[in-house]
Amino acid sequence: MKDTILSTTVYSHSLRSYIRKLVSRESDVDDVIHDTYIKMAGVKQSIEEPVHYAHRVAKNIVHDMHRQQFRQHQVLEDEPACDKSELDDVMEHAQRIEFYQRIVLRMPKIRREVFILYRVKGREKQEIAQQLGLSMDSVNKHITRALTTLKAEMAVLLNEKKGKQ
Repeated sequence: MKDTILSTTVYSHSLRSYIRKLVSRESDVDDVIHDTYIKMAGVKQSIEEPVHYAHRVAKNIVHDMHRQQFRQHQVLEDEPACDKSELDDVMEHAQRIEFYQRIVLRMPKIRREVFILYRVKGREKQEIAQQLGLSMDSVNKHITRALTTLKAEMAVLLNEKKGKQ
């Protein structure tokens, strides 16, 4: 048996060239050669044509590798649907923030100030009223109008965006 492996290693260049034709990655060549030698070492009887036998063993090992890879890459019955990539989501979010900023900047100064203090900085309405010298009614109206404006103008901007796509 040792003679068989030794004679095969003498022709390893031939075996390596043969395996290269069967596999796509160079790293697989070494794996197949290794597995071929291990299989040949386990054979109990003598082999008349060790080089031809090594080629046949290598070919079987490559076929087994391909079958195993095919099983691992079978198509899912219910593939998960993904309409957008993560990058698209990030870009859309950034664009929405830009739209919000543009709308808020176009608001009258006092409305913008009330809205930012309330929605962005999280201040209480009573605190805003005292800080800006406004009545509670006035603070409520500014917040309501700011939200109404924001909602309406965002709808317009998003529809324009969809129309361009």
